[in-house]
Amino acid sequence: MKGTRVNGLYTLQGTTVTGDATVCSSISEYETTKLWHMRSGHMSERGLDVLSKQGLLCGHKTGKLDFCEHCVFGNRCRVMFSTTIHNTKGILDYIHSDLWGPSRVESHGGGRYMLTFIDDFSRKVWVFILKHKDETFFKFKQWKTMVEKQTGRQIKCLRTDNGLEFGGGEFSESARSKGL
Repeated sequence: MKGTRVNGLYTLQGTTVTGDATVCSSISEYETTKLWHMRSGHMSERGLDVLSKQGLLCGHKTGKLDFCEHCVFGNRCRVMFSTTIHNTKGILDYIHSDLWGPSRVESHGGGRYMLTFIDDFSRKVWVFILKHKDETFFKFKQWKTMVEKQTGRQIKCLRTDNGLEFGGGEFSESARSKGL
């Protein structure tokens, strides 16, 4: 059986490709189906059958696929985090905060850390670029003063990831002095 060459590509007619390269193929129908299943991103048997009926898959015959380990892993559910219920009725009731860094590349001002505050109610985000990790408490105090003056409300809850920048030192001393 011969193949035809169109635009530098060989079209298989039978089981042998002729031209500059000769390849002999003896792949079974099952192996062809499995190959198309993998090539198409682990498409379902039904999806492969639809493509085959449209003439888009050469060599594929309707057939059953055996167990595919990759499909099982791809369809696994991720373990969900436990959900917490917090009802925020206004701004500054619940604030999420995190400190990210150090970055490998400095910002134009020399900062390597990024401090974020997100209001749960309004979803407003404040981002501060810091040069050093130990500036966290000072920037928090500045931000707290600013938002409380702007809104006329006080922060009720600050949620963090329990990073060391929030758990010790000045944050703890400040909380103890306020009886928290």
